[in-house]
Amino acid sequence: MVCRDSDTGSIDAVMEWAQSAQPPLPHKVVTVQREGHLPPLIAALDQCTGDIFCLIDDDAIPREDWLYRLEEDFRDPRVGGIGGTVVNHFQGIHAADCGRPRVEIPGKLSWFGRSGNHGPSVANSNLIEADCFIGCNMAFRKVALLNSFDLVLNGGSAISYETDVALNVKRKGFRLFYDPGSIVDHYLEPRKIDSKRGWNKGECFVYAHNLTYICLKHLSWYGKLGFALYFFVGGSWGCPGPATFLLSFLKGCPLSLREHFIPAMKGRFLGVISYLQNQHRVRKSS
Repeated sequence: MVCRDSDTGSIDAVMEWAQSAQPPLPHKVVTVQREGHLPPLIAALDQCTGDIFCLIDDDAIPREDWLYRLEEDFRDPRVGGIGGTVVNHFQGIHAADCGRPRVEIPGKLSWFGRSGNHGPSVANSNLIEADCFIGCNMAFRKVALLNSFDLVLNGGSAISYETDVALNVKRKGFRLFYDPGSIVDHYLEPRKIDSKRGWNKGECFVYAHNLTYICLKHLSWYGKLGFALYFFVGGSWGCPGPATFLLSFLKGCPLSLREHFIPAMKGRFLGVISYLQNQHRVRKSS
């Protein structure tokens, strides 16, 4: 078990649960002090003794055949990671009922950095080769995952870190697949870290920063040019660029300058700076 050193409630609960089993379950408690989503994952990976490292959110429940499907999916040694379907439940409403689009080919990152990995379900029931996963439901071969977490992405709720992790694993020569039948039910709960549940200017900033950093890090030179046009000029409704921001006024649903546009643009430019600083560190270390 890995948790914050100040989270005595979780430590006591796990120890009580382990001791109450017959026979008592062997367990080990590892604590971390650094804030953010990624340090506990890195600490857990360091303690992992198995071949497969599974990641689901603490407010998610896997379906009965989840582990069985993962075991079957990882039989091929070339497979480095498997992602699955996340069914969100928010106040009793399924994600499909909240207007989230279905994605027929999930887990794909376009040549210019647009991701299509957030649909609730697909029609295909077979394994689909993928580029990235939803962080709430994914598993990796441990040897492929080592040194794949990038702490530059640790701000806020570390939005899109899973895309960087998956691309790092692919860069090592492993294959990634999306298994539509590998399902977890996600019951959204308030977050304990410095990030409110739901979209806000803080999340907008982190998303803009992280996606910029990831795409500059992984895309080809022409992909970077396409990304600059797509994300810096165009943007999206949740993270607007100049074109989207102006279009919102023409459509009669203006986005906020302070809550949307400024955090989005600030995140983009700081993402460029983070990428350049990382490139300098890589050159210096080599």
